[in-house]
Amino acid sequence: GAGALNMVNAVAAAYAEKSPVVVLSGGPGKGEARSGLLLHHQAKSLDSQYRIFEEITCDRTRLDDAARAPGEIARVLASALRHSQPVYIELPRDMVRAPCEPVAPEAPAPIDEDALAACVDELLARLAAANSPVLMAGIEVRRYGLEAKVAELSRRLGLPVVTSFMGRGLLADADAPLVGTYMGVAGEPGLSRLVEASDGLLLLGEIVCDTNFAVSERKIDLRRAIRALDGQVTMGYHVYPDVPLAALVDRLLARVPATARHFDVHRTAFPRGLAADDAPIAPNDIATAINDLMAAHGKMPIASDIGDCLFTAMDVEHTALVAPGYYATMGFGVPAGLGVQAATGQRPLVLVGDGAFQMTGWELGNCARYGWDPIVIVFNNASWEMLRTFQPESSFNDLGDWKFAETASALGGDGVRVRTRGELAAALAR
Repeated sequence: GAGALNMVNAVAAAYAEKSPVVVLSGGPGKGEARSGLLLHHQAKSLDSQYRIFEEITCDRTRLDDAARAPGEIARVLASALRHSQPVYIELPRDMVRAPCEPVAPEAPAPIDEDALAACVDELLARLAAANSPVLMAGIEVRRYGLEAKVAELSRRLGLPVVTSFMGRGLLADADAPLVGTYMGVAGEPGLSRLVEASDGLLLLGEIVCDTNFAVSERKIDLRRAIRALDGQVTMGYHVYPDVPLAALVDRLLARVPATARHFDVHRTAFPRGLAADDAPIAPNDIATAINDLMAAHGKMPIASDIGDCLFTAMDVEHTALVAPGYYATMGFGVPAGLGVQAATGQRPLVLVGDGAFQMTGWELGNCARYGWDPIVIVFNNASWEMLRTFQPESSFNDLGDWKFAETASALGGDGVRVRTRGELAAALAR
């Protein structure tokens, strides 16, 4: 009911962005449909909740049989790991105290070694025949913990490496020939030409979606690309099913000699040296100030919401970054920053617009309880600026001046409002 349905947008984002999440929810008891009464939290039918989560999970189960429960739990958790997407487990409320056997992990799915070998043969042959091969790293590289291996593979193959918009932050701390982030017409022209003119584009774990490829100046011919995603590899009209990305990378490393080919990396230059004067703040000034901060104190992981703040993050030095780059849902930034600190222990930097902060910024009230100390930069233009771009005449885009900095003390933190570049630099240093 209300609790599970409150999670729908977040779980849908996780499904789109390939984040493994386990949703545990209560549900109606097995016999309650016979009462003749509508149950509180019921929407349409007693199955509504389960059916809604069918749309946004890769696997699900209802634990209404204690004998079958261990096998069902094992199967669903294995799916979450295999597909790196959310799963849903519903527990009828009259089954809570039913005893059940321990859950044994499900064995990994077997890999067809002959098919894997044939796939690697064709992939290496295509790269060898290409005049300008390029490796683009996508989010599955992070999801399956393959960054170090992909960095090693890129060095052995001698391939220039780019990330997509969604993959920004990948390989930030790896020794890889990382050129930058591909953003088509919105990005660096030389890097865009490198990707779009490649006759051997290797897409590792890359979701082929509009945020990654719709801004291409020259449409990329995916028939000439090598795509490894969702447990299969596609090359032209050849498809190799049931080839997990981790198995593919391991086999490629086993085949490619350890003598690395040299590639001259021309890395993207990021803005540094903020003029700490009385000029008003522009988004690029925030990126410059963050780069200066990290140059002085070390890299910080970044959690970004969508809009100006996410595009500003593209001008920040390569560092760990989480953002809803594909699903593009508002309100992600602050809760994601808290998740980053809870999971890693690192202090995060959160970039968020004022509209998104109105939605979920108040989660900062949990920081004192858990000892978290994120630095949160609210881009406050008192506006739904993305909506104004498409409909500038509408007054509903004006949000009014919410004095967010003044609320910080009530949430257990410190707040400061900055209007100039000098004030921004001083606030970050403090």
